[in-house]
Amino acid sequence: MKPANMIWINGKIANINRASFFNFHQGLNYGACVYEGIRCYDSKNGQVIFRLREHFDRFLFSASVLRMHFDVNVTEIEEAIKKLLRVNKIKSGYIRPMAFYSEPKMGINIFNSNITFMILVWPWKDNEAMSPARLYITKYKRLDPESVDLKAKISGYYANSLLGFIDAKEAGYDQPLFLDRAGYIAEGAVNNIFVVKKGILYTPTKRNILGGVTRDTVMQLAKDLKITVVEKDMRPNFLKAADGVFLTGTGIQLQPVSEVAKYFKSSGKSEITQMIGGQYKQAALGNLPKFHKWLTRV
Repeated sequence: MKPANMIWINGKIANINRASFFNFHQGLNYGACVYEGIRCYDSKNGQVIFRLREHFDRFLFSASVLRMHFDVNVTEIEEAIKKLLRVNKIKSGYIRPMAFYSEPKMGINIFNSNITFMILVWPWKDNEAMSPARLYITKYKRLDPESVDLKAKISGYYANSLLGFIDAKEAGYDQPLFLDRAGYIAEGAVNNIFVVKKGILYTPTKRNILGGVTRDTVMQLAKDLKITVVEKDMRPNFLKAADGVFLTGTGIQLQPVSEVAKYFKSSGKSEITQMIGGQYKQAALGNLPKFHKWLTRV
């Protein structure tokens, strides 16, 4: 998917073709970039942005990890995003705020370097169904929480995801599933994982993952449906008797898993996966008053 023509960059709306900066910069050379992925939906009660505040809170935290400082507040960013969606005439779409060190210089010293802060948007239909994914446990381990701050969404971390993705694709699968250094299930390349087993919903602890906003949404919705949710360290063998497995992420929402190589195989969605998936869509479209707190109206 390509971004829309108009973007927000350093406080101004501009045509994407006129947004220029040096290609040789620290953000590109060293992965010194933070970003978020946010969805907006065209609901029957008007356009809404889903969990904008939570995403932007994490964006600011990620920026703080890389010592980025901005002269804007959350309210200003909210208004910029709303304006950007209107200018591009996007009702259902994807929003990508990103900030990176754009200083054209050699060396890893980012202190006092210039920062470029931009927001891109593009259309994304809210009714696009995700085909079940086939996962492959990659030989690469998930990043160690003692090596990086896993609570931050930093682009440089995703070299690890790309290596796992290449490994999975070359093995004939759709996506990788990462284990941590202790051999416990961690997460996918860009998504969290849930396991349904005997009516209980399991997911890895936040110790070794990026705890996604969608992951949190699913856990809250499950509890509201009176489904027990357990955060647990799980070995791959735990998948063998599972009733269902699914991935979560802002873009995919919930994606069923049909196979985890050598450990799990299923022909369809579990009842719990379907229930939570349905509730997620209802919450995102503003049809569940209890969760209107997650919505920002455009």
